[in-house]
Amino acid sequence: MKKRFKEYRMFIVCLMMFIAFIGIGVYSAMNGHKPQMIGAFMLALIALFLLLGRYKMVLFDDVMMIYEWKVAAMLPTIIEYKDIQSIEKKSKHHLVIHHTHDSHVYVFDSDEFLKYYNSFNKA
Repeated sequence: MKKRFKEYRMFIVCLMMFIAFIGIGVYSAMNGHKPQMIGAFMLALIALFLLLGRYKMVLFDDVMMIYEWKVAAMLPTIIEYKDIQSIEKKSKHHLVIHHTHDSHVYVFDSDEFLKYYNSFNKA
């Protein structure tokens, strides 16, 4: 069994990119720049796909996959439940997972994330 959660920071970034590209596409269409309009709408489509499909954290039965900033990219990280010392709730969206190092996780509802983590961790 698994439960998916959207990564809050990347959702906001992709949403802003989608809105910006739509705005650029509309502006280009009003000014008659067809190649720029087509490019902006294609980039908006890519941002929409990222918004809807990517950056989902997953809680499995024995491990969790989260996203962390590594150097200059947002990369997935697998954490086994046995390696987790504690999870600290900082705010409604922010959790700190203490394992081999500290990982900062941003979700839409940290209480729901903790509820599912506790149910998977006890099983």
